[in-house]
Amino acid sequence: MSVELHLMRLSVHTHGAWMLLKQAGIEHEIKDVDLMKGEQNAPEFLAMNPLHTVPTLKHGKQCVWESNAVVRYIVNTFDSAKKFYPNDLKMRTHCDIALEWKQNTFYKGLMDVIYPIFGFIPKDEDAHNKAMAKFAVDCKDGYLYTFEHYFLNGKPFVCGDKVTIADFVIAPCFEFLDACDEIKLPEAITSYRQRFYKATNYEEMANGMGGFGARQLVEMKRSNKA
Repeated sequence: MSVELHLMRLSVHTHGAWMLLKQAGIEHEIKDVDLMKGEQNAPEFLAMNPLHTVPTLKHGKQCVWESNAVVRYIVNTFDSAKKFYPNDLKMRTHCDIALEWKQNTFYKGLMDVIYPIFGFIPKDEDAHNKAMAKFAVDCKDGYLYTFEHYFLNGKPFVCGDKVTIADFVIAPCFEFLDACDEIKLPEAITSYRQRFYKATNYEEMANGMGGFGARQLVEMKRSNKA
């Protein structure tokens, strides 16, 4: 059965599933969806995903959306992907907690400050400045501290010595933090990013794989500030 991944290349929210397909060597086709043009509201897209979100995976007649559900579907369906989801119950639980933390805590806070910067949603300057100040504190004392001291806790990757779906989903989010001058990553997370890049060749994906990627978006916004 054919595998299609519908995504927007500049969205780090979609990179976990994309990276998993590539690392597992699963043949797939990328279907670009321009959210700015409203392509996610086309009837043919809504037939796959009534919530009109990306990433959306189509595998034969099966359609899956919600980023964590997509990566779990892949590891539970394709033998070559199973190695990226821990077999040990304790470590699998740790992996699942990391996935949900990214989705419901870290990315939610990130989205509130980053989306206005990128023009994804309208920006009220005063409200955004207050939100950014709060986010900077939350990052230092909450999000980044939790990732460094709980999820990594001295390990090379979230679940140990090898990358898992937790890393595929979380690591790309740090690309968007590069657009925030107020946020300084701890050395442990900077080193983690470098290990992740080396283990996965993620930088190629961050640069869009031939399209307009997350890194180009960040660089464009940073140059506009200069």
